[in-house]
Amino acid sequence: MTQPIIIAKDLERTYPGKVPTRALRGISFEVERGSFVAVMGRSGSGKSTLLHQLSLIDTPTGGEVHLDGVEVTHLSDRKKTEFRLAYLGYVFQDYALIVEFTALENVFLPAMALGRDPVAYRKRASELLTLVGLGARLGHYPTELSGGEQQRVAIARALINEPKIIFADEPTANLDTASAVTVLDLFKKLQKELGQTIMMVTHEPDDKRYVDRVIWLEDGLIGEKEKS
Repeated sequence: MTQPIIIAKDLERTYPGKVPTRALRGISFEVERGSFVAVMGRSGSGKSTLLHQLSLIDTPTGGEVHLDGVEVTHLSDRKKTEFRLAYLGYVFQDYALIVEFTALENVFLPAMALGRDPVAYRKRASELLTLVGLGARLGHYPTELSGGEQQRVAIARALINEPKIIFADEPTANLDTASAVTVLDLFKKLQKELGQTIMMVTHEPDDKRYVDRVIWLEDGLIGEKEKS
């Protein structure tokens, strides 16, 4: 039996203040390699907080996170940065593209940050943009692309270093219905054809039909729907 690619053990995140906020209250679960998982729940339930702990954007107050067999919670800041670049891909609600860079440049930037071969990463960036249906838009800037096209550039960028896991935080929240369907169909294609593991935060009930599993959060805990 293959080892789960994501393991969360008693994960906690408390934000300090006069009245500390317990955003995560000791969550434990596993995610199988090659699966497409949605994290769902009401606003304020801890969805994005959970994704940030798993993806090394934030540091949990307690517990452990294991990614592809590596306990990442206690890595140094430098090692976390290296791990993020080499093994994780990110897709954000606001696309997070650099407006001064073309689509091609935005996609190969993470590979350039790892010091990889320029000829190889330019070729791969072009191939990935073709994969997401933007092969004719390599030289276009973000302001020349629609929201759906920008999000597809972001997905290509997330794939450039052949990540073990893609983390997507509300990737369709700013898109119209047709563009949202295009993005979700693309995620499903990546899962089926590349065996890509994808973990996505979403508030859209209809998105359940795309995923293998839903992790329901309620007030920082795994909800009853997930347990049943």
